[in-house]
Amino acid sequence: MERVATFNHQNTLVQYMMRAEAKVATEQVRSSTGLNSTDYKGIASGSGRLVSLESHYKRLEQYVDEGEVVNGRIQSMYDAVGGMSDLTSRLSALITGLQGDNAAGVEGVTAEAGELMKEFAALLNTQQEGRYLFSGGRTDQPAVTVDSATYPAMTTVPSTADTSFYQGDSTIAHYQAADDLILSYGVTADQPAFEKALRAFNLIANLTTTPVDDDVLDEASQLASDATDGLAVTQAKLGATSASLERTIDRHVDEQLVLQTHVDDIRSVDLAESTTRLSQLTASLEATMSLMNSLEENSLTKYL
Repeated sequence: MERVATFNHQNTLVQYMMRAEAKVATEQVRSSTGLNSTDYKGIASGSGRLVSLESHYKRLEQYVDEGEVVNGRIQSMYDAVGGMSDLTSRLSALITGLQGDNAAGVEGVTAEAGELMKEFAALLNTQQEGRYLFSGGRTDQPAVTVDSATYPAMTTVPSTADTSFYQGDSTIAHYQAADDLILSYGVTADQPAFEKALRAFNLIANLTTTPVDDDVLDEASQLASDATDGLAVTQAKLGATSASLERTIDRHVDEQLVLQTHVDDIRSVDLAESTTRLSQLTASLEATMSLMNSLEENSLTKYL
């Protein structure tokens, strides 16, 4: 005599089929998206670690993005200081041409020195994204002004240091490049190398031509030489800071790659494995549905 499924047996199969359908749907999503889950709920066992990894990744991303902006400023300052060094070297050459018995063209030299001073000041007023880089914390205004109202003409020696041209403050820029690393990269326009260079330009620009004052030439020459040396040191420090920041950014990027691998391990699926599992789940669901059809065909109602 042929057996007929009981109601409880059929009800159990229905529940099993519903669970199988849910598993197939879930695996279909995993196969199509390549993700274990589209939300944290689906990866509950690893969600805490995933949140921590993603938070760390975003922090590193911020360091990298901001670090590249800061490094752009440092590079602009580095290039500007290099240009200033070229100008002071030019001034030294002009002074050499006036010393001794070969003091021809003095008027042309004084005029050129005045123009060189303006170029030097323009470099000190270098801007990056609207920020005056040599103004300390007062980045919204030019670092220097060398007109007669703010920087008086120098005609006698010995001269004294005069930073009346400086319009900024003493704030030194810093940048937190990592959780445990703060870099100082600020250079203010009132530093001795800049002041000496401007003083040398000022002395030659206002040099008396009849007769040429050798004492002024000697002092201006020494100031220009000292300024050139100081500018080289300043540029070297900027270069070292830039290199340090670049290495730090590179480390952050390397760490991001490692973190991304860990995140992918948690979030992503092995597509080959998921495809195989989907095939198995689908086959199981089809078998359950086939069994359900058989039970329906042998339902008790057919015998009543």
